Amino acid sequence: MIRFLLIIIAIAVCLGIAPFFIDQKGYVLIAFNKTTIEGTIWGITALLILAFAALFLLYKLCRYVISLYSHTRHGFFARSEERKQAAIEQGVWSLINNDYAQLELALDNNSVADKWSDIRYALLAKAALANNESEKAVSYLDKISQDKQLKVANLWIASGETSTIFADLKALAERKKATSLELKMYAHVLVKEQKWASLNDFMPRLLRKKTLSEQEWQQLFDSYFAAQSNGDLTERYEQLAKNLKPHAEVSYLTAMAKAGELNKIELSLIKMIKKPLQHKDLARILRTSSAGDALKLQSSLQDVLKKDTENTDLLLALACLANAHGEYDLAARVFDKALNADNRHAYLQQAVLSYSKSAQPEKALVLYQ
Repeated sequence: MIRFLLIIIAIAVCLGIAPFFIDQKGYVLIAFNKTTIEGTIWGITALLILAFAALFLLYKLCRYVISLYSHTRHGFFARSEERKQAAIEQGVWSLINNDYAQLELALDNNSVADKWSDIRYALLAKAALANNESEKAVSYLDKISQDKQLKVANLWIASGETSTIFADLKALAERKKATSLELKMYAHVLVKEQKWASLNDFMPRLLRKKTLSEQEWQQLFDSYFAAQSNGDLTERYEQLAKNLKPHAEVSYLTAMAKAGELNKIELSLIKMIKKPLQHKDLARILRTSSAGDALKLQSSLQDVLKKDTENTDLLLALACLANAHGEYDLAARVFDKALNADNRHAYLQQAVLSYSKSAQPEKALVLYQ
């Protein structure tokens, strides 16, 4: 533009000084329809220079206005993108610190970039589950893109709504190269959907692939037996493959004790007394026991404790069993000896029951405090 303007000015100057060289003032006449413009070459030249100068200034002004608008618009959108990025970052940091209230504050009322929207809904769903708001969590999970649903399969499982991902997860788990995580999730979904026949067929594969730790087996079978009716517990246990029963035994016995069927599992519990490594499991089983009859088990526990008076796990087992038999005074005396800072929380309800039923409410109050 500047080069073009310089050329025009050069032409105008040449026109202006030409009359001096030819000793003529020069004359210009411009006619258009009925309009005419007359003037000397100097006058017309000056007019052209002013016109092009005005055009140049107008051009520069337009460029400035466009540039100002562009920078303002860019700055606005840049700040908007920064806010969106900051919101998702704050949400992730809040998740790392288990600060779910701050997570919801960061993401609930803030939009994020489209590429982060699925992650935003997943984070909000996790926060809702942490706050025991399953329906709210499901509403967020429903908004996640269909192709990303399997990435939040664990959140669906935790929400209790597994039908959405069941078919896709089944297809993944049935592949030969299915990952351990996919196999675990499918097993949990089978429990949630109460597809017991499919689960029985699938568990040998879990065992063969060494997918689950002992703790995870226990969690799986805890859920498995908790979903059964009391009358079906033994049948379900007997249907398991032989190599699965050792993993299921504690969960099965716990469910039976909770159902008040102590007399049916008494011999199994007595066998556990003879295995020191199973003493903790025995106490855990009896901790959930309802009223029942297992006098031989109680006698066996008392016989062993005469020789091993400081066995905390067997003391706790005896105290819980005494509660199941309605012998609250005995249970209270044993809890006086067995309770400590490490087990007080786990056996709180059983200890409070014994103290309240044995006319020692002040001890129960101390435990609650």
